[in-house]
Order: sequence, then C-alpha cells, then structure tokens
Amino acid sequence: MKQNKQSLCTIDTQPFGLIDGESTTLWTLANSNGMQVSIMDFGAIITSIVMPDRDNKPIECVLGFDSAEDYASTSYRSNNPHLGAVIGRHAGRISHARAPLNQKLIQLTPNLGEHHMHGGYTGFDQKWWTVSTTHADEQEASVTLQLFSADGEEGYPGNLNVQVCYTLTANNELNVDFSAQSDRDTFINLTQHSYFNLALHENTVSEHQLWLLPQEIIVTDKDMMPTGAITKASAALDFHSARPIANSVIDTAYVLPPHSANSIIARISAPDTGLSMAVKTDAPVVVVYNAQHLPEQQLPKRKSLRPFAAICFEPQGYTDAPNQPAFPNNILRAGATFKQHIAYIFSRDPIQPVIS
Repeated sequence: MKQNKQSLCTIDTQPFGLIDGESTTLWTLANSNGMQVSIMDFGAIITSIVMPDRDNKPIECVLGFDSAEDYASTSYRSNNPHLGAVIGRHAGRISHARAPLNQKLIQLTPNLGEHHMHGGYTGFDQKWWTVSTTHADEQEASVTLQLFSADGEEGYPGNLNVQVCYTLTANNELNVDFSAQSDRDTFINLTQHSYFNLALHENTVSEHQLWLLPQEIIVTDKDMMPTGAITKASAALDFHSARPIANSVIDTAYVLPPHSANSIIARISAPDTGLSMAVKTDAPVVVVYNAQHLPEQQLPKRKSLRPFAAICFEPQGYTDAPNQPAFPNNILRAGATFKQHIAYIFSRDPIQPVIS
C-alpha cells in the first residue's frame, strides 16, 4: 500500500500468515507519537496496539498473536476468546437461540448449549473481511473493512452489508465506527472485543485502576441470561470511585446513562507504566469482562493468555433484547442504516472521568 510520506500518520501493510490455507494481510496504522494499531483482514481483528509509556518504552496494550496461524490453531478455536475481533451479527447471548421478529419466531444457531452466543458458530470474528478504503494525512490514518453476510447465515434473516472503520488519530485516539444495512428486517448488535492490558510484560490487570460512569447493571440468571431487570450495581461491581480491579470478577453489562455519548464512560490506568485508556461510545450498554475464563497459553514474545490477564470494554446494545420486551430492541429495519461509534483514548497522563 502506498504511504503518504509527508503525513504524520501512516499506513503500512505486510503478510501475516495463513488461515485455512488463505493468506492474511496486516494493516498497521501509526502516528508520530509512536502509537501503532494493527488490524488483520480475518475477523477484522485488532492484533496489536502499541503505546509508549512514561519512559517512552513501547508497551503492547492488547492480548493477541504475532501470526495468523495462532488465531487458526485448534487449541485457540476450541476455546475462542474472540481476541480483538469484531463480534456480530449479535454480540452477547440470545436465550434458547430464538428471537421473535415481525410476528415470527426466528431460530438461530445454538452454539452455547441451547443458547446463541456472539453470532453463532461462524460469527463475524471467523469471517474474511475486505479492505475497501484507506486514508492517511497529518491528523489521522484509517482503514475501512467490509463484510457481506448472506440471508440465513446462523439463522439471521436478510442480506447484510457491514463496515467497520478503524481510525488512529495524531492524539492517540483509536476510533471504531460501525455501519450496516440489510434488505430485510434483522437483528444487529456489533461490538469490538479487544482485551486490554496496559501493564508491563507479565503483569495482570489486578493493579489497574478502574473507573466506570454507569451505576446500573442488567440482572442475569445462572446461565448469564438477562432476567429483564435492571438494578443498581452491587458494591463489588461499583467502580464509580476509581479503585484497583484487584480480585474482582467482572462479567457484567452496565447500562449507560442517557446523553452519555460524548462522555468518558470507562477508564483504566496502569501504575507500573503510567498508561491510561478512556472509553467513549454512543451505544446504550457496555459489557465489562476481566477475562476470568481466558484459557492459559504461554507466549514468548507477547503477554500470555491466562485468567484475569486483561479487561474488555464491549459497547453494544442490550443483551438478549429480542426476548426482553422492556429492553430497547436491536432490530435493523430493511433499508435503514445502523451506526455505532467507540473511541479508545490512550494517554501517558491521568485521564479525568469528567462528563463532556
């Protein structure tokens, strides 16, 4: 890919290995501050985010692999923690893999016992995406990937066209912008599933300071299925005052306050590197997950996979919305356009959780 050598933000490409015998390509966005974001065309996966710390040492800020083959290994796919991938058509769980739509009951693929999870057996994280456009100038570098999901895939109605645009700015902000269109009414609930760890090489996120704007959560049953109720977060899940994650177990859908689209809704800071990351979104919910079920895998050149090695911030719609009449629905009407924005803002200075 031709680069604009006069720009402060650049785009580079390189081969990244094979998945199921097909060649993958890695697209790396970079700015003049030393921040780099790498994206693979399989799964639209963010494979790496590198940010210099307070001592100007480059720190890998997400879990991932350095070759495509690792994402295709049998051991990885048997667990499939969805490292860095785009999740769709519908992130989260759908009870009993059934969803009412237009007076009909849509039968989806049950891939979590009797339930449907993260788009089915072959969700968007297991699809080949096509790079449609790239752009680089003094202020930003971006790559847009697109995917066609045929009518009936995993049980979903409608031919769906999906786009995700990753943009790295000169100010160390990674913007993720989704859009989608369908020729039939369908369900849509997209998110980005990166696992963040801003610490030094083998430290977990237990010492990360976590702050969250929302104070209400979606109540779930023993199968992590929503009951339809929303309640105030318990003391263990309330991070409205920043504190270390410590030994907290978080796998929770937090309901965002109205009119919070221009606000910082989450923030983490790592004391050993001085790095911070803030999250903004226009989605109504953010699922926060600190990876208690992450399978163990030692990686010599990257942070190893293990329980509590990272934390995910997954902005999205309401979990199991099709089966919960009290929740806002996740229906995309034929001919309409779905849009959703996420911003991950990196800094070497403390980020104050102040509402914009």
